Amino acid sequence: MGAEHFDVVVVGAGISGIAAAHHLQTRCPNLSFLVLERRASFGGTWDLFKYPGIRSDSDMFTMGFEHRPWGSPKLIAPKEDILAYLKKTIDDGGLAKHIRFHKNIVTADWNTSQAR
Repeated sequence: MGAEHFDVVVVGAGISGIAAAHHLQTRCPNLSFLVLERRASFGGTWDLFKYPGIRSDSDMFTMGFEHRPWGSPKLIAPKEDILAYLKKTIDDGGLAKHIRFHKNIVTADWNTSQAR
């Protein structure tokens, strides 16, 4: 496979990575971007930890996305609700096509003179 060029590479498909992808898509439509996720699924912390009873420790109205307000009456949400919220955000926003899973970033280089 040949080299690909993207204007922006987002590292991680957790809450922040999904938010960055949304903002790139809506506020910078002329930029190409990619989200690289080391794991097999989106969600970051919410996919990683498996212990029983895991839930948010902050209210979801604060932690939710500005463009997709948290709609559940549960302020402190269980993991499953958070993952469903993230999945709906990805699906409704058409973000899945920008996310690649099983991508472990080993190194990254920046060339200031070439701005890339």
